[in-house]
Amino acid sequence: MRIGKRLLPLLLLLVLLLTACGAGEQAAVESTPEGTEEPAPQSTETPEAPEETPEELPEGAVAVSTVDELLSAIAPNTTIVLRAGDYDLSTAADYGQEELRGYYSWLLVPGGCTLCIRNVDGLQLLGQGEVSILARPRYAEVLSFTGCADLRLEGLTLGHTQEPGACAGGVLNCGACENVNVENCHLYGCGSVGLTSSDCRSLILQGCRIDGCSSGAVLAYGSRDLRLVDCQLCDNGQGAESSGYELIAADRCRDLALVNCEISGNRVQRILRSSWCERTSLLGCKLEGNRILDAVFQFQGKSAVVDRCSFTLRSQERYYPAGSSAFARNAEGEELISFDLDHMEWGEAEYAGPPAEDARPQRTELPEGGSEVHAATVDELLAAIAPDTTIYLEPGTYTLSEAADYGSGGSDWYTWEEDFDGYSLTIQQVENLCIVGAGKDDTLLLAEPRYASVLRFRECEGIVLSGFTAGHSEAPGYCTGNVLDLDTCTTVTVEDCGLFGCGVIGVYAVNCMDLHLRETEIYECSFAGADLSTCVDVYFEGCSIHDCDEGRNYIFLRGGDCSWDGEPLRVGCTLFEGGSCLGPVEPVW
Repeated sequence: MRIGKRLLPLLLLLVLLLTACGAGEQAAVESTPEGTEEPAPQSTETPEAPEETPEELPEGAVAVSTVDELLSAIAPNTTIVLRAGDYDLSTAADYGQEELRGYYSWLLVPGGCTLCIRNVDGLQLLGQGEVSILARPRYAEVLSFTGCADLRLEGLTLGHTQEPGACAGGVLNCGACENVNVENCHLYGCGSVGLTSSDCRSLILQGCRIDGCSSGAVLAYGSRDLRLVDCQLCDNGQGAESSGYELIAADRCRDLALVNCEISGNRVQRILRSSWCERTSLLGCKLEGNRILDAVFQFQGKSAVVDRCSFTLRSQERYYPAGSSAFARNAEGEELISFDLDHMEWGEAEYAGPPAEDARPQRTELPEGGSEVHAATVDELLAAIAPDTTIYLEPGTYTLSEAADYGSGGSDWYTWEEDFDGYSLTIQQVENLCIVGAGKDDTLLLAEPRYASVLRFRECEGIVLSGFTAGHSEAPGYCTGNVLDLDTCTTVTVEDCGLFGCGVIGVYAVNCMDLHLRETEIYECSFAGADLSTCVDVYFEGCSIHDCDEGRNYIFLRGGDCSWDGEPLRVGCTLFEGGSCLGPVEPVW
């Protein structure tokens, strides 16, 4: 077949192009290293972000993300890790059900409920990321713990949801708890008080912030070893037109310490009010920018140690209330007047914690049964109280309000009963207890509160008190407490004792039987020597009632029977002088 002359050049050009393409492909193949693959074509899709790996949990911990998961995990010796987020407690499935569910229940308050966690030991609540535990009702505490031990909260924010209206509920409430550590937590308003501690032992806030609470930051009753270390107490109190109360208010506490804390921007009546507290300390703290409407400090009973702190006050503000006789002291025990506090230099402080507790006294078992104990301090006296026990008191003064557990602790055999300005030691349901002093001139039992009885016995049997003097300490004010107070007791002997005022009545007894007083002196009481209601078989032998106020050397017998040196007394009022019975009289009121 003939090919036209015009087509021949085109065919040659096509052959040359095909040959060149083949050579290029061959070169490409030869240039690829042996054993390698050609790269995959590029995708035009956006690659997915890699999944975040959650933080590693402590060994044995339970991770939760919802309120119901949190509640179901509460148990002894449990570590609960809360994933980041808000935990609104009012969203719980069982919210409002009052019956105890495991270790928690809901306490009804106006407008809702408070979560109450009870009697659980070894519980840890740890926040992972930004974690907020929230209460919605205005009258509810955010978290309430009762009877818990070895409790730890870390990395949590606690507060009320942001809604209109002032809050009347607090934020964190601990009652009768022991060994509680709160670390790096934020407690905020509109809660009324950031932390409430009642009858707690060893409660420590470390690196926490309490702010925005309407009444104050800390409210403590009857607690021991309560510490705030490296904390911020800021912007508490209500608004510009009113204020909170005390920023820190403590009653009947022991070893309360604020260490290296920042106290600023608060609008309150007082920064610290301490009433009948033992060993209160303010160390290395900075106070500035606060609005103080009354005074920085108010002390009743014992004051506080203030050291290495700095104070910046407004011109009209003062450290102590007008007419105050109780002043803070430095580490050497010297009183600090306003000039001293103004010129105190700030410095980082160290606090080793409360002193070690005294060892319990040695108890000796007797061959004939029972035991005896020798006590030299008020704590040793209290620790020895038990049935079938004789307690021998060394010479000295035993001031009951100086007890380590004053106003809070107690045992199976004694408790502290609250009166208007303090607490009465109440020994209860004990049989065969003897308290023997070294002599009424050498052994003294004192109560400081004016409204407290010195010794109160309730439902006891076989009690012997001898060889000591009991009364109220010398202090300004009129007493309304009694000296020896007996309620429903049987077979009580008081021998070679002194019972003195300013107690209202030396011996006050109700519903008692077989009460013997021998060689006992009752004096300087403000109302009467003795007041006996529905008591039978009461005997005074070789006793003396004298020098009571306005000549009220009386025994009031309000039913039952009583004799004085073998002579029966009539029901009513009988007057005595020294060891003599002067007969029935109309009382001088």
